[in-house]
Amino acid sequence: MRGIYLVIFIFHTFLLYGQGNYYWQQQQGANGNLLGGSLASGATDNSAIYYNPGALAFTETPNVSFTSDLIGYTILNIKNGAGEGVDIKGNSLETKPQMVAGTAFKYNKQKFKVTYAFINLLNSKHEFAVQNSGSVNGSNVFFEGYFNYKSLLRNDRFAIGTTYRLSEKIGVGITHFLDIKSAQITSNVDQTWANGNGVQDTFSAFTNLRFNHASLLWKIGIAWHVNQNLNLGFNFDTPDIRIKFLSKSTARKIREKTLDDGSISKEISTQDKVYSNYKLPFTAEFNIGYTINKVDLSGRVGIFSKVDRYGMLELQPEISTFSPLDQSFSQYYSANKVIYNAAVGVKSRLIKSMNFLSGFRTDFNIVDQNQVNPHAENVLSYDYWDLYHISAGIEWFGPRFNIIAGLVTDLGFSNGDPQYVNLTPRDYSQLNEFQSNTESSFVQFNLVFGITYHFVDKTQL
Repeated sequence: MRGIYLVIFIFHTFLLYGQGNYYWQQQQGANGNLLGGSLASGATDNSAIYYNPGALAFTETPNVSFTSDLIGYTILNIKNGAGEGVDIKGNSLETKPQMVAGTAFKYNKQKFKVTYAFINLLNSKHEFAVQNSGSVNGSNVFFEGYFNYKSLLRNDRFAIGTTYRLSEKIGVGITHFLDIKSAQITSNVDQTWANGNGVQDTFSAFTNLRFNHASLLWKIGIAWHVNQNLNLGFNFDTPDIRIKFLSKSTARKIREKTLDDGSISKEISTQDKVYSNYKLPFTAEFNIGYTINKVDLSGRVGIFSKVDRYGMLELQPEISTFSPLDQSFSQYYSANKVIYNAAVGVKSRLIKSMNFLSGFRTDFNIVDQNQVNPHAENVLSYDYWDLYHISAGIEWFGPRFNIIAGLVTDLGFSNGDPQYVNLTPRDYSQLNEFQSNTESSFVQFNLVFGITYHFVDKTQL
């Protein structure tokens, strides 16, 4: 093999080296991050708008808060990700704001409270280029292949939460979400087989997608502070309802290849401003908190329903002379399996004005590869490993401020996932053969910072 090299650039603006194939990758609020997202029923800060709006009933003062991953460092390695012996590797350094939120209410009407938030769930940008060349099985046929890939995935939510305190121990609430998703994906594949007489076979494919989807969904929760030591909570998320006029996408795809008789086959698909679909599951979560001495223990379990295979674009008739015969040529597919995730957290008092926080949560990959084939079909994201999150940090609190800082480590490992692309020198008859011999490792370190300002001195309550 004459030469193999890979250059990968991963630039990230704002949130994280993100995947769209997870439900619990990004938690919200500094407490939520460092406690592994386990504090739902016991959350008394603005993050309850995301976890369990029933817990907002126990907010003590009007306040505003800001949370950010000040620094995030990512290490990615996918062995054989671009072909046999062609690894994908990348390191990145980024900053990642997460949530800006506030809570407002009148002191003479503390049973009813309103919280507002802007939440950034995902903002990731991937860009890499691969080249590989070499002889085919020691013959006089020479192979050269290129692959360029660029993607930008983003998910924002605007939220308004309303809560009512039914009694001293029980709060109920609902969060109204406007969910906005966007994706921009461009990929190029070019492969050439040549012998001493010149070019023998060629294959090229160009894909471009600009995906947009807007929807409404709701989170309904109840928080029950059973006594001074025990709190319980239950909440569920509804499937989303698409806002059709805001959900339009554009997709283009061009593919050329040499046929058995030596002629060139060309297929062109153009889908301009077609309606988009993106389906979220029904979600149910149970959470529990218990205080013993000066230690708060918390746990959370989440169940996410199955989402059956569906096409993400409402395709229109093709207009090109070279229109594909198979409509799946232009379609993007998605299917999610049933997922169970769990989180645990510990908060312990170190001194009068300082707490230590730590947490752990699972974050299993949602893609149902029994229903979607990434080798033969278009998909939005190629990340298939499960994630595990470990966190720890310090909270300092005063009369008007809560300041939290800590470290969240994300770990992901997987074997046997599909290759991104196969640029292994091989016979042209093996053009559509892909391997599942990858070994993936993903490690991310995030320095989390959060601050909450209380408009009223808490010592005066």
